[in-house]
Amino acid sequence: MTKTRVFTLILSVTAVAGLGAGFAQAGDVKPCVATTFKIAKVKAACESGGQAAAKKLMKTATDKAKAAGEDMNCKTCHSDLKTYAITGADTVAKIQKWL
Repeated sequence: MTKTRVFTLILSVTAVAGLGAGFAQAGDVKPCVATTFKIAKVKAACESGGQAAAKKLMKTATDKAKAAGEDMNCKTCHSDLKTYAITGADTVAKIQKWL
């Protein structure tokens, strides 16, 4: 084999391996941190699309609340954005009306 063929073979194998790794990661869904849910829509979002789907649902709800003049953001309901701990008992009612 010539040096060019060896180089081409190595480059091809590396490219195929890289593409395969990229496809494996693209399908990964980061699961929700919460294990219990008080709102069915949030549970459904977590089950279908993980954290990304739940965040999208919550973002839509907070956007609706803001459009209606209510001051709402992630920290309105969550005291910690790593564990998504809920701030208080009325939190579910605050967000549920916007879902």
